[in-house]
Amino acid sequence: MGNDPRRLGACALLLLASRLAAASGSEPAYRLEKVAEGVYCATSTETAYYVTNSAIVVGDESVLVVDSGATPSGARALVQAVRTVTDRPIRYLVDTHFHFDHAFGNAAFGPDTVVVSHEATRALLGPEALRGRTYRGFVDPLPSRAEQLRAQAAAEPSAEKRRDLAAQAESLEAYVRELATLVLVPPALTFSERVSVDLGGREAQLLFLGRGHTAGDVVVFLPRDRILCTGDVFNGYIGYMGDAYVDEWADGLDRLARLDFETVIPGHGAPFAGKARIGLVQACLRDLWRQATDLRRAGVPADAAAPRIDLRAHAAHFPPLAEPGFNPTAVRRIYEVLDEREGRR
Repeated sequence: MGNDPRRLGACALLLLASRLAAASGSEPAYRLEKVAEGVYCATSTETAYYVTNSAIVVGDESVLVVDSGATPSGARALVQAVRTVTDRPIRYLVDTHFHFDHAFGNAAFGPDTVVVSHEATRALLGPEALRGRTYRGFVDPLPSRAEQLRAQAAAEPSAEKRRDLAAQAESLEAYVRELATLVLVPPALTFSERVSVDLGGREAQLLFLGRGHTAGDVVVFLPRDRILCTGDVFNGYIGYMGDAYVDEWADGLDRLARLDFETVIPGHGAPFAGKARIGLVQACLRDLWRQATDLRRAGVPADAAAPRIDLRAHAAHFPPLAEPGFNPTAVRRIYEVLDEREGRR
């Protein structure tokens, strides 16, 4: 799950509503960008919350898909998108991590597709996933947001704007109904460090480089093409940290940098070339960890510490950090990890 590190609220819900409303028109459910021969970045045009990427990797014999998206209905559209480029069987679906916008579409893939992840991700995709802070923080505000949109529609004098607001509310309500019937499908095959699969003339290496964005982040490396599918462990910016291990994340990026890749298909955002932003992200993560650790050591509670975090030194590369203060969810998570390590919980 990726985001501006400061805001998770109404603006994101407005973004969701407008995208779902747009998706009710004639545009395709997935936009495919060809990154290399047989390798595509698949971007949902009706995704929940944030625009989430999947990747499609086509071999001579079979297909591997990276991340299934937020819902089974969206994932069915992803399968249809695969069919626009190949009729080869989808043998593997890789969950890069457990967050809802990457793995909650697993149920749409049939019994002939093996869902693969790190072993920690399978545990995190159990029943508790529907009660966790990340998912609940997203889904709980949706009904009230739909009500707000309907109230705005009722008060709107413009017929065109009134129809648009009503369509956004209807889309949100339909999405909530789908979430209410959601059945999670955890991975059937897990690994601890690395596993390779042969798609026929194309190898895909699934690698765990350490805990980072979550406890079970997996990257998919295509050595022949020098392409790396990163999930949310490296998107080139400072992302969501509600389930993160911030210091370990920075260290894991050292291992990621040693891989021989040229192109990144991130979990969010457009594919990009090069490794230049790895060090920038690391420096910011380490600065955040140091400041939060110092404040905790000084006895400052997490919610009081968040406004005192100052990452303006990194704002030239990450403009949302141009003012002091950081997302309290991230700071609470750093405190939680430190408490766990000290045996307090």
